Amino acid sequence: MGLINRELVEFLNSVIVDLRRKNEDLTSKLETMSEAALNGNGPTLKKQAPPRLFCDICDCFDLHDTEDCPTQDQMLDSLPHTSYHGSTSDQRPYCDICEVFGHWTESCKDDQTF
Repeated sequence: MGLINRELVEFLNSVIVDLRRKNEDLTSKLETMSEAALNGNGPTLKKQAPPRLFCDICDCFDLHDTEDCPTQDQMLDSLPHTSYHGSTSDQRPYCDICEVFGHWTESCKDDQTF
């Protein structure tokens, strides 16, 4: 029985030595990777792509953002919707027949009635 126990002890000791060596190797690799990560030399991880540009006005992707939309610039520089430059206190002539500004209903020359 003594020989079997001795062989078993030697075998278990060799297993312990191998496990300690593997543990030291892995600890060394972990320290190297940690130092590299702290110095910015770590393994590169796949980075997320930046969000795509989208314009809410043009309803298009990748050309420009809503804030940089050339259509928006044109809208800001465009003339106002009215061409009437009279006084705001004056009553504008409006025709109920034609439904347009510019003349009164009494002076409308449109023969159609609705």
